Amino acid sequence: MLSIKKTGEGYYLASLTGHNVDLGKSECQLIKKEIMAVLKPHREITINIKGVKNIENGGLTILHELKIVADASKCKLRFIHAEPQLAAKISRFTERKIQPQKEPEI
Repeated sequence: MLSIKKTGEGYYLASLTGHNVDLGKSECQLIKKEIMAVLKPHREITINIKGVKNIENGGLTILHELKIVADASKCKLRFIHAEPQLAAKISRFTERKIQPQKEPEI
């Protein structure tokens, strides 16, 4: 479900494995469980959600809980490569902009 690689001292990249277009409550629970294993103070964990088109409300609640635990642990949690409609939902609980998958042309 999730591949976690250390990218530097205190930096981790978590990428979804397989082709999950929709994430439900059970998939997000697995993501939370795997992220919790590497969640420590002063770390930065980046979660690549490229290809995900939708996350159910129950799944968003679980990811929000994960963000709360990360913040309490002084661990930075980021989401990257989110589809625009998904980025808007995630940014509500991350309090910052999410890196979209495609940048609009100007």
